[in-house]
Amino acid sequence: MTTKRQRTFISIEIDPETKEAFSKKLGQEGKTVTGTLKQFIEDYLGKEESIPSSQDLAEFIKRLEMVEKKVGVENAQLLGESAA
Repeated sequence: MTTKRQRTFISIEIDPETKEAFSKKLGQEGKTVTGTLKQFIEDYLGKEESIPSSQDLAEFIKRLEMVEKKVGVENAQLLGESAA
């Protein structure tokens, strides 16, 4: 037998332009309104056990790959300079 989680909803009033801009930016980042607001609430409450979403992990991996690439390029430049 599966236990159904209880849920409740929060409504906020914002102007349509703000909602559209928020939704557009989240879409560009591959995030959802619900996921982002839930994460904000968990962070605000200081919930340390919060499990990162797959979107958060994907963003982290993407940033890590960019850093690794930049470090690799800089290392190659340094090695090239020291050989000269």
